[in-house]
This record gives sequence, structure tokens and C-alpha cells, in this order.
Amino acid sequence: MQHLHEVRAEAHHTDMFGHVNNAWYVAWAMDCAWGHSEALGLDFAAYERVGIGCVIREHRYTYLAAAHENDDIIIGTAIIHNDRKLRLTRAFELRRAADDRLLVKGQTDFVSINIKSGRAVRMPEEYVHLYACARPENSIVKSRKS
Repeated sequence: MQHLHEVRAEAHHTDMFGHVNNAWYVAWAMDCAWGHSEALGLDFAAYERVGIGCVIREHRYTYLAAAHENDDIIIGTAIIHNDRKLRLTRAFELRRAADDRLLVKGQTDFVSINIKSGRAVRMPEEYVHLYACARPENSIVKSRKS
């Protein structure tokens, strides 16, 4: 399953160069990831119920073009790897809605941990099933142009 999230770049998202600061792209990607998890039924309350959550191990993002104030940005995510043990990887794309321009692409690796101890633990079968890999064809964010 893929998941989409949309935001509008506002003045406070821009930096001294006049474009959206790179930290916002990562924050928006993480908002999209949480939205996807919640849509799958794995909100933080579900993590607490089981006592196991998935936390970030590593981010890898490539910035390809800039967004500016008032640009609508479409963020897409899909799980592209799940080792069915400890780790999963989400891919992200952030595109400008007006012209479908790919602004940022990236991946984030997650590891499952015991919430109380912070130690890595095996992913529950529920997570293995719900965080199944999607196989996006060419793009996570499908073009809105016909």
C-alpha cells in the first residue's frame, strides 16, 4: 500500500535562500509515514498496546529541485523492504503539485524496538503483515496529469 499526504509551503517553511528549507521535507515525509501507519491501524496507541514501536535508524534524501512559498507539495511513501525481523525501509517522493516536478526522493530505515527498554526486538507478526512491501512501479506519487 502506498500513502499520500499534501501540504502547502508557507513563508515560515522558507529559508534565507527563498526556498523551502530541507528540514521541512524530512518533517513532511515523517508526517506522511505516521499518516500511513495510522491508516494501517498502527498508530502510537497500537505501538503502546504491543510495547513495540518502529523508530528511525537512518535517513537518505536527495534534493533535486526547490519548492517555494505557496507551492502545494504531494508527499508519497511506500514500504519497499521489510526483513520480517527487525528492519523496514520506506521510500519517499515529494513532488510539486502544479507541475509534477520531483523535488526530493529518499529512504528512511526503521528498526523495531521495545518501547520501555529501547532495545531492538523482533517485529510482531501483526507489523510484518501490516507493513508489507509495496512495489511502486516507477513513482510513488502518481502523476495527476492525464
